[in-house]
Amino acid sequence: MLQLMRWGRFRTWEIVTLTSISVATMMLLLLFAHGLTETGVLLTIRATGRVSFPLFLMLSLSGSLYKLIPSRKAYWLLANRKYLGLAFAIVYLYHALGFTTLIIMTQEPHIEGLELILSIICYGFLVAMTVTSFRIIRRRISPWLWNSLHGTGMLFFWYFFLQEFMHRAEENLLVYLPLALMTAAILPIKLIAATKPEKTMVQEVNP
Repeated sequence: MLQLMRWGRFRTWEIVTLTSISVATMMLLLLFAHGLTETGVLLTIRATGRVSFPLFLMLSLSGSLYKLIPSRKAYWLLANRKYLGLAFAIVYLYHALGFTTLIIMTQEPHIEGLELILSIICYGFLVAMTVTSFRIIRRRISPWLWNSLHGTGMLFFWYFFLQEFMHRAEENLLVYLPLALMTAAILPIKLIAATKPEKTMVQEVNP
């Protein structure tokens, strides 16, 4: 088990630290290249959005992949799910800072309607999921409430990414249609994995 936990070059808080520093550096480089302008801030928003998606994929499918394709790599994702989630939260915090800066600079909302409502809901869940990821808080709530909170939050993020990619596919089909299909595939994969017993998952791990 310990050998599986140590698989991979980065683990636990190293994931959070590496992601935080790397994304912050990327944003600073973009702002250095384009200045604190509308273009520069827009590029940081797009960059953080793109970084957040692979983190969301790993976070969403970690348990399902381990059930369906037991391996050390899948176990690494599962064992580090908490830290992938915290890394995702930090990237989305950067994303929110970019949007806030853009709104202040342009005095325009840049987001409205369904996208605005989903964003508010998703950020609300993100705060709640981040806080309850820490053991001292998690111990104070029931497993049912914790699972319901995180499951519902991830479902809202799934729908947010799906509708965002489908909307943008109208502008760039070759780029965003594959992303939309990847996002759509998450739900059936999770449903298939849910039919596999937990005890089988443990028994089939490859050391």
